[in-house]
Amino acid sequence: MTEGGAVYRVLIVEDEVDIAEALSEMLAEELSDLGTLDIHVENDFDEAESLLETQAFDLVVLDVRDAARGGSPAHPNLQGRELHDRIAKTRWVPIVFCTALAEQVSDLAQPPLIQVVSKNRLDEAVTAVRAGLESGVPVLTRHITALVDEHVRGFLRDEIAPNWDRLAAVDRSQIAAVLVHRLAAWLKENAVEALGAALGSSENPVVGHASTARVYLMPPVTKHVTAADILRDHQDGWWVVLTPACDLYEDSHSGGNRTAKAEYVRLARAVPLSEAPLIARWNEVGSPTQGRERNAALEIFRNNSARYRILPKYLDIPDLLVDFEIVQSVLLTEVRSWSRVATLDSPFAEAMLTSHGHTVARIGTPDVDFENIKQSLGLAGNRKASDQKSVPPPRATAKDIKQS
Repeated sequence: MTEGGAVYRVLIVEDEVDIAEALSEMLAEELSDLGTLDIHVENDFDEAESLLETQAFDLVVLDVRDAARGGSPAHPNLQGRELHDRIAKTRWVPIVFCTALAEQVSDLAQPPLIQVVSKNRLDEAVTAVRAGLESGVPVLTRHITALVDEHVRGFLRDEIAPNWDRLAAVDRSQIAAVLVHRLAAWLKENAVEALGAALGSSENPVVGHASTARVYLMPPVTKHVTAADILRDHQDGWWVVLTPACDLYEDSHSGGNRTAKAEYVRLARAVPLSEAPLIARWNEVGSPTQGRERNAALEIFRNNSARYRILPKYLDIPDLLVDFEIVQSVLLTEVRSWSRVATLDSPFAEAMLTSHGHTVARIGTPDVDFENIKQSLGLAGNRKASDQKSVPPPRATAKDIKQS
């Protein structure tokens, strides 16, 4: 639930004045429990676009067809859809399409943030507006915007201004790079805690569990398959990409011509932790609190395990067990058709790839008994003299005998 004292700004874009006014009255009356609603009605689509470019709204109720621009049933004027496409590129807000042409925008529906309802069912429009506001996204958007603005202002004030004489002599484009990297690093380190404090405990589900959320970039940031991606194949199997990022990098289809070097992608199998063989075997014997099966199950949780790594549950990712002994190579062309669920964030991505590298590259040596050395240094004094083995004297060589 959102805070009862919140003030939400809702924009209704509807060229039929009577419908716009009726919906405005219904929203004010039926959603009063959410707090104060500041409802603005705009009958002109161009004016609505100007408002959205200059003012912040928490949700927009949007008609699809602008009757003032004509059109026919066979070729309707879809000004509302075009407006949605434009505002989504400059100021994203939850949208409720309230229209007699629902079929024209049904493909855009992503409830509760993009919803489509019929214009002759205004009660459904009210329900949709409630769902959009209660999603928590409007409050989260406000705080994220304020947090970024605050940090950018502080960076310009405390870092750029005092050092301008030095910075002015370098390429101006470097200033943008410094700002972006500093901003990203600060947000990564502080934003979750800052947002959690700003939103309060009632909004924590929107932010997510901080320690687990830091493991993943979800959804993935890159447009192409990359190292430490978490994938689901067509049979709903889980996999982690082990191929280095440099071999998988490729330009987006919109520009550039660099293609991936790798023809195959190296993948490690991951299974839900509850289905892991060692856990299943422990469950089969009754989940004892001690014993061989329990000890074997606990081995997969060791940080220095050469075979296993555990990925924690987050959103629709279950607790996963990555097994470096179940690795296979799959054509990149096939992997591209799989679902990219997330990418491990730094330093978890590097740790995963390093662990796999150590697993496949380790040589392994037999244990060496250093008891004699400890005794010769007097470090084995805790044992009883009768239990201590004497250290044999070194063998005399011909050179030793001659020197003596």
